[in-house]
Amino acid sequence: MAKIWKIDEDYDCVRLDRFLRKKYSEVPLGAIMRAIRKGRVTVNGEKTDPSYRLYRGDEVSVPFEDPAKLKPSLNVADKPLEVIFMDENVLIINKPAGLLSQPASNEDDSVVNRALNLINKTKGGFIPTPAHRLDRNISGVMALALNFRSLRALTAMFRNRRVAKKYLAVVRGRLTGEGVIEAPLERDERFLKTVVNKGAGKRSATRYMSLSAGNHASLVALEPITGRSHQLRVHLSHIGHPIVGDVKYGDSGKEARRPMLHAYSLEIFGNDLSYLAGKKFCAPLPADLAAVINLFDLSLDTIIGML
Repeated sequence: MAKIWKIDEDYDCVRLDRFLRKKYSEVPLGAIMRAIRKGRVTVNGEKTDPSYRLYRGDEVSVPFEDPAKLKPSLNVADKPLEVIFMDENVLIINKPAGLLSQPASNEDDSVVNRALNLINKTKGGFIPTPAHRLDRNISGVMALALNFRSLRALTAMFRNRRVAKKYLAVVRGRLTGEGVIEAPLERDERFLKTVVNKGAGKRSATRYMSLSAGNHASLVALEPITGRSHQLRVHLSHIGHPIVGDVKYGDSGKEARRPMLHAYSLEIFGNDLSYLAGKKFCAPLPADLAAVINLFDLSLDTIIGML
């Protein structure tokens, strides 16, 4: 029996094929496209093209089994999230280190599972979706979309660099001054690492500024100009200043059990969610990072006004 979807504001102006891929992620893309091409998928009772843009009130008839039966729903985790900002469109949190951004399996605890509990979403509703990602062991400010319209807006905002993400890190050695690290990066799937590859890597750039430099470690502010996986961690290791605690990219891990990297601010310059333009959201320092800063006798004076 065909399932009828009535389009609401979350999917207003979304292409038909993208709507179906979102709803039926377990169905192969080829099967979705064949169903559209053969008229087994209809909009308001009529055959249409994959590129057709849906509008609020449209009724989409789909021959596939209910997606709730194709894929188990996510578990709702009754655990806290530190909320920095929240409205009907956007959730901005201070992610703790050790928590996945998205679940890798139905049993995982993650930001998404906790957000489901926070917003009290029922099955079948829009699943809170990160607009960007933080590695599991990285803490700090993170933005999630709470409906499809805000996801489109946030995704475009990050893609068009209409945001500024800034980080704090404690790195090995004495790093002074400021500058830009440029080293092309690629993903090495054999070792699940990102590596510098000057021949085939993608352009990658990171801006850094030393805030406090000691003999054995330094506190630096970082801003990714590009957005590659593990970019900040690889770039700092590449210049001989690995992040303290980052054993994956060259540190001993003696003083810290995770990379001492924290996303301290997210600033929005403008997007379709115009009421957020000009706003800056900050995440307080986690206790383990503050402890390592004190351990190396680094000064916090320069960042008091930043947080």
